[in-house]
Amino acid sequence: MGLREQIRKANSDNEIKSLLDKGKSYEFASNITKNSWRSTARFRLAELTNPVPAQTPDKPVESKKVKKNKVKK
Repeated sequence: MGLREQIRKANSDNEIKSLLDKGKSYEFASNITKNSWRSTARFRLAELTNPVPAQTPDKPVESKKVKKNKVKK
């Protein structure tokens, strides 16, 4: 399980902070990866502090295409 998944499943803010500190020790992780960890941590902290469902970055937005009937001339 990767660090991002661990952050997603963390049950307390202290656990999230310790996982982010663990991520700082990964010297070869790109800045994009580190930013994704921080973003996931922000969403998870919002979920823990607010029981109302927050935006989740992993839920894809479903777009439904409606096929229109073409009129033949």
